[in-house]
Amino acid sequence: ATGGRAMLSDAEVDEYWKQLQLRLAAKKAGGGGGGFGEEKGVVLAFEGVGPGAQREDLKALASRWGEVRFVDFNRGDSDGFVRFAAAGGAKAALEALAAGGEEVSGATPQWRLLDAAEEEAYKQRVQERNAARNAPPPLEKGLLLRFEGAGADTDREQVSALCGEWGTVDFVDYSRGDASGTVRFRSPADAKAALDGLGGGAELGGEATAWRQVEGEEEEAYVAAVREKMAARKGGGKGGKGKG
Repeated sequence: ATGGRAMLSDAEVDEYWKQLQLRLAAKKAGGGGGGFGEEKGVVLAFEGVGPGAQREDLKALASRWGEVRFVDFNRGDSDGFVRFAAAGGAKAALEALAAGGEEVSGATPQWRLLDAAEEEAYKQRVQERNAARNAPPPLEKGLLLRFEGAGADTDREQVSALCGEWGTVDFVDYSRGDASGTVRFRSPADAKAALDGLGGGAELGGEATAWRQVEGEEEEAYVAAVREKMAARKGGGKGGKGKG
């Protein structure tokens, strides 16, 4: 059996979401990964690089004329985009590169500045791509156990410690004073081992508890509710915090 993971306190959860929001805001304002600031005229499109071209090669080339925020290019492609930190850098690079003669992996690409409509459409595509990349993956089935009958003195740490005897616990959804709660394990195998071990009426807060696996529509509804709660917290909501 593996040890349970320590649960975050309410203050730690709030601080985590605060820091996450700050990081996301900084990224949206122009950080790595394709985020955009407010300045226009910062994206150059290129076409015709050699088959061995790499993102680092393109960044090194474009950086000679200004700070490069991101190179949107996959190895093996012949075209892509370079986003500069400022319009001045993009303009200087275009003037130099449009004259030709700068090879990338044995070929001389053509360069052009995206116009306002093209840049806005490109920005939208990047944002959609980033949103899809950052979307939470489907939660694996068979990770959730539900318990009933906990004593009034039970807290999340006690539940985590008990379940941790049988597998790795990722989260305990429980508020002090409640008689029931839900535990999410790292793997279905951990959840099954815990169900087998706890099914005999393990005590919490001095009371014998009953355990069962959350399955089917109940499991889907629970996962959907948790994700809504997390989205509300990210947006500044207050709901969904356990008390113990």
